[in-house]
Amino acid sequence: MGMPARESIRKHVLIGTSAGRDEERLVAWLKEAGYVPVVCSEPPGIAPMCAREIPDLVVLTESLAISDQHRTIQTLEDDGRTRRIPVLALLRRGEDPNEPSLRRSYRIDYMTEPPGSTQFLSRVRAMLRIADDDKKPGGGGGERDGLTKLYNRRYLDERIEKEVERARRYSRGVACIMVDIDDFQTINAERGYKAGDEILKALAALLLSETRLPDTVARFGSEEFVLILPETEGAAAEGMSERLRRSFAEIPLGADEQGPKATISCGVASYPEHASDATTLIRMASSAVYQAKQEGQNRTVVAFGETTEEVWPRVDVAATILLVEENDYNRTVASLVLRASGYEVIEASDAATAISLARAVLPDLVIIDVNLHGMSGLEATKQIVGMSETKDIPVVALTTKDMPGDLEELVAAGCRGYITKPIDTNNLATQIEAYLHG
Repeated sequence: MGMPARESIRKHVLIGTSAGRDEERLVAWLKEAGYVPVVCSEPPGIAPMCAREIPDLVVLTESLAISDQHRTIQTLEDDGRTRRIPVLALLRRGEDPNEPSLRRSYRIDYMTEPPGSTQFLSRVRAMLRIADDDKKPGGGGGERDGLTKLYNRRYLDERIEKEVERARRYSRGVACIMVDIDDFQTINAERGYKAGDEILKALAALLLSETRLPDTVARFGSEEFVLILPETEGAAAEGMSERLRRSFAEIPLGADEQGPKATISCGVASYPEHASDATTLIRMASSAVYQAKQEGQNRTVVAFGETTEEVWPRVDVAATILLVEENDYNRTVASLVLRASGYEVIEASDAATAISLARAVLPDLVIIDVNLHGMSGLEATKQIVGMSETKDIPVVALTTKDMPGDLEELVAAGCRGYITKPIDTNNLATQIEAYLHG
């Protein structure tokens, strides 16, 4: 049976099966999803039919012996006409999709016999998306992660720089969503790394299948993923993030429709709302993910809540701020806010480094945590204001206390004032302006 003439843009899916035993449900799912399925039930004829018809995707069902699946895949890859057709091979229950002997390519994916239409169609859409990405300039297998088939970190770094520059040139927006699987290390420990791999693949398929062709989807770290959304403002990115989060929470991960599920936490940031460059955009999204984790997981957080640019007074000439804070999270958050407001930020995590940097750089302002280990922030302040070359640099204390009685001790050490922790990101830049120009 040949494929119908392509009178529409509907994707054509060739189902390779044996004796027509198991294609009925796949045909029904594909038709309902808007695809055009065609069945080939003679294993030797699958590859020749693909060469004649050039389908958009080939699905090899579990009724085919794994040797027939391998033979078909090899034949398709050896033929220049069919080499770029993506293949989704379904394995029988008990067969391992992580088996090293299975042929690997970013255009080939394996999954155990699908327990339902949700997982199957997600993988179908993902493989079709990969084929479409391949047609874009810069697409290619060498830029993809082997397990998830998403773009890798190197490609992401290049892409986000280009998208931010493009947004800047044409006065457009670009959004970044960072996605992190909740309790992933616990899942690996309790259910095994193979279960962890399947969760990674399921999430990757969802991200590929539910995003637009211009969007970039990449694996950022072990269980972290990043989406770059051109022509997208923060509110739209937040809506997409929430749709993805809810969809993933409903995906059963395993052979049982009622099987275990996993959740994700998401952080959203956008240019120019939350960042002025690509590096800060990623860091803003990462900080928002951290906040989502701290607030209980399985949620989306937008960088700085609903903060808008009016809250961050931007400076015409960049002032340099030395930020001294040993807590990585507090330092990162404060640094992001200040950089987004146009300041140059130099970071230190201990008093000795702070004193050395103050002398070498001569910053316009020093913000220092009073509770540093080893030499305290107050002692470091005394040394900074006691040196002739740095005595006029204003020093502001970071403190967990907000009591007027402490002010005398801070003033005695040489501090011009203090900022309390946890840091109020909405007001931090305004406070800094006051200390710089007050």
